[in-house]
Amino acid sequence: MPFNPNPFTEFQLKLLRGIREKLIEIRNPDKEVLDDKDFSYYVENSKKFGPIPKLRFKPNAQAIKHEIMTAAGYKPIAKKSSHKERIEAGATAFNKHWDSMMAGLIKSTKRIAIINQTFVEEGQLIAEIIRLIQMSITTKSHNRIIHNPNNTKEESYIDQINNTL
Repeated sequence: MPFNPNPFTEFQLKLLRGIREKLIEIRNPDKEVLDDKDFSYYVENSKKFGPIPKLRFKPNAQAIKHEIMTAAGYKPIAKKSSHKERIEAGATAFNKHWDSMMAGLIKSTKRIAIINQTFVEEGQLIAEIIRLIQMSITTKSHNRIIHNPNNTKEESYIDQINNTL
């Protein structure tokens, strides 16, 4: 089996891209229809994962989450009878996928912190081993996993955000 440098499934990548696109859309001051949509990050203490970063959409959070999930290709297993039930199922699935990805990120970040604390030398903020790891994962080929999967010319997320401010 060939080495896959991507820690995410194809669906997770679609979900991350969908979230990114929605955040850019919400922050765009030049949108055709003005609305009061907004988002914010916060930390919630979950029973399963402990403190975990969350993403809050306003207003109509469930509908926005369902829209993102649908764009990512989510299809509920059971056919829901009403529109409201379908939206709730999409929002619940969004929350589960988000929590899972954030839990993995927290676990990875803790691993990095422990390795850094173990190997950092006096006068360093970042251990040489961590610097080498950072260099190995920030190559051009890895950068396009999320930002540009088709290797087409596209602005980075930061550029898009800056252009919408």
